[in-house]
Amino acid sequence: MSEVCSYCGVPKKKEVTESLWDIYYRIRDGRSTYEPLVFTSDWMQENIMDEEDENAMMYAMEKDMVNIGPCPVISKPNLSGVTDDMIMSEDEAREIQEMWAMEASERRMGA
Repeated sequence: MSEVCSYCGVPKKKEVTESLWDIYYRIRDGRSTYEPLVFTSDWMQENIMDEEDENAMMYAMEKDMVNIGPCPVISKPNLSGVTDDMIMSEDEAREIQEMWAMEASERRMGA
């Protein structure tokens, strides 16, 4: 078994994974807050008729995963192209997370 992913080159070590996710959640471009593409089992039963449909759905989910940052092979953040100025400080990230949590709470309450 290889120690690095053949797709993104990220080492497959626990300490590396924790650091990658810490940085990923502080990237300013919005990829960590993007709602992933999800197909429900009900939708799949109604719409997936053959192997071609299934392949198209899997391709869409893989492409979506690449757009939001994680490697489609190992599901760890792929930070290629990320520069230091794209990463928020921990305080900035905490403030934004609190703001999003407040907005989500207001939406759930119907505000």
